[in-house]
Amino acid sequence: MKSQISRKGETRIASILRRLALVATLCMAAGAWAGAEKRPAGVDGSRKNLLTSKYDQKFLLEHLTPRKNWAMFPAAKDRAAWDTLQAHALNQARKAYLTGQAEALLKQPWPALPATLYMEYVRTGNRSHYQAPYFQRRAQLGALVLAECMQYRGRFLDEIANGIWAICEESTWCIPAHGSYVGDDVLHRLDVESLDLFACETGMLLAQTHYLLEKELDALSPTLCERIRREVRRRILDPYAAGDNFGRSGWIHGGNNWSPWCASNVMGAAMYLEDDPQRLAAMVWRLMQVVDRFINNYGEDGGCDEGPSYWGEAGGAMLVFLELLHSRTNGAIDIYADPKIAAIGRFITHAHINGPWFVNFSDADPQGEPSRGKVYRFGDRIGSEAMKNLALASMREWNLEGPVHPPIQLGRIRPILGPLMELFWIPPDAKPSKMVKELDVWLPDVQMLFARETTAPDKGLFLAAKGGHNAESHNHNDSGHFIVYLDGQPAIIDIGREEYTRQTFSNRRYELLFTRGLGHNAPVVGGIEQAAGREYEATDVQFASKEFGPYLAMNLEKAYPAKSGLRSLRREFELHRGARPRVRVRDSFESGGEPLQLQVNFYAARPTKLDAPGRISIACTPRPLVMEYDAAMLSAKVEAVPLTDENLREGWGDQIWHIVFDLKKPAAAGTYQFEFTAAN
Repeated sequence: MKSQISRKGETRIASILRRLALVATLCMAAGAWAGAEKRPAGVDGSRKNLLTSKYDQKFLLEHLTPRKNWAMFPAAKDRAAWDTLQAHALNQARKAYLTGQAEALLKQPWPALPATLYMEYVRTGNRSHYQAPYFQRRAQLGALVLAECMQYRGRFLDEIANGIWAICEESTWCIPAHGSYVGDDVLHRLDVESLDLFACETGMLLAQTHYLLEKELDALSPTLCERIRREVRRRILDPYAAGDNFGRSGWIHGGNNWSPWCASNVMGAAMYLEDDPQRLAAMVWRLMQVVDRFINNYGEDGGCDEGPSYWGEAGGAMLVFLELLHSRTNGAIDIYADPKIAAIGRFITHAHINGPWFVNFSDADPQGEPSRGKVYRFGDRIGSEAMKNLALASMREWNLEGPVHPPIQLGRIRPILGPLMELFWIPPDAKPSKMVKELDVWLPDVQMLFARETTAPDKGLFLAAKGGHNAESHNHNDSGHFIVYLDGQPAIIDIGREEYTRQTFSNRRYELLFTRGLGHNAPVVGGIEQAAGREYEATDVQFASKEFGPYLAMNLEKAYPAKSGLRSLRREFELHRGARPRVRVRDSFESGGEPLQLQVNFYAARPTKLDAPGRISIACTPRPLVMEYDAAMLSAKVEAVPLTDENLREGWGDQIWHIVFDLKKPAAAGTYQFEFTAAN
């Protein structure tokens, strides 16, 4: 989801491998399970089992199309389909683009993956040094396969063979952060085939390579396809078919993005390679139960508490799973009509602010490029023009009249499936229209508010605020936190997340600024920040549509340890439309007896200065944002904070600005407020 604009002198592949860090590093967890406790399923806690309650295993077996008759996408040998596709000018540009990428790769060696790189995760906590070449191998194979499907001259087959051979020779497909270790061993144990996110991804990648180019690879050497079948079955399909104990097996419980992401890849690999209908039906049935659990763990509002960066492999991976089922059963399995499925899809449009900017609560990044094919197809299935328009606008780098750039979205996540979805699911003539946003979106289950001054995404004030609890998936201690944008540009921000290391998902997670209370704008009370855990939550959350606009209020005292001394802390949000548009945030606090010292920390994306006591300005464009506060009650200071983390620099540039407010005098009770307006 990161921008894919290449830098001078770099190949597109090199640029993407660096800048598409989001889903690949972001959704991996030795710890994506840290803080993975979810809210009860549905508004009433009910569990519908949308798939398995409607379609049993007998139904599945009866409706599964035989593998030899199934084609979700055309194989390379189906030249009529591929030639028809390339009749359009956009697809001709895509062919030239893919061919250029593949030609450049013919001159590049396949990256090495020595054991010492794998060891670094345990030794130093670094996960990037191994992951970069690991993902580069998969991205290279994807680009070569797609280019061969387009050009079909056999030019890239030898290099595809090299890629297949290299990946099949890897000791494990599980990345170090998800490895299974024995004692102090620094290498992944080899008696367990861990079905982590990227082992499953690799199985799907090789299975699709086998499907698309089986005839051509067999002509080169039958050993290639035999090796793919052998390795995918040994590492992925057989361990899953054997039961629930396969290393990283926690995803079967449906807790977060791992569940549909792994399930869709395991099922896809099985559908492409498995000939035994009984065995396939049994595996698919179990995987349907996994995705049912994932859906059940969502509220009826469809809100993704992992944030929009994860939506692509949470709700978006669910879409892939449903499409595989729909395709292999000729549409017999279809749950798109259920309102919860539609709500899960629409979350990505709610969380979109303007251009590349998204609400980045949890471990999400502020700038994103949604998966084009997933978002468009989801919108098509549920009848959401807003989703389809979001995909079409992002393809043009948010310039509605501009060309599709790059011609096709490449990356290290789903490096074959992603481009195929874009090629075959989005009409090449489809054009975006002017974006019109909903004024207010309130998601009661995840307790998120998205509110706008106007329906134009690049005009006026935008407020996003959250309640929730501090054991959400990819949790930050941020109940009561909010952001403010002006004219579609960031002002008061959520810092985002740093590049992941071993610490990120360890018991030292909340020593990191971007996860802890100090890195968010709910108050710090006498030096005590919000704490992690399900019991630390917002309570008495109330949303209402007032005459002036949306109103949201919540109590936050239970988000803090008892030692904070809080009896109550009420935060209220208002977005006023009309003659004087403004966002108002008011805190009212009361101690259990002793006076309290409160501090409120804001972070701004643009140069920030203290104009005068009671007034701070943030240099947004085209208009500054003015922040007013009670100077008699609060002292303020502003400091620039240089950014050294590469992921934060991707989002914000070289620095952000820290605005610190302190009560001038400790008090047993009191009220203060902040008001945000556009400069005249």
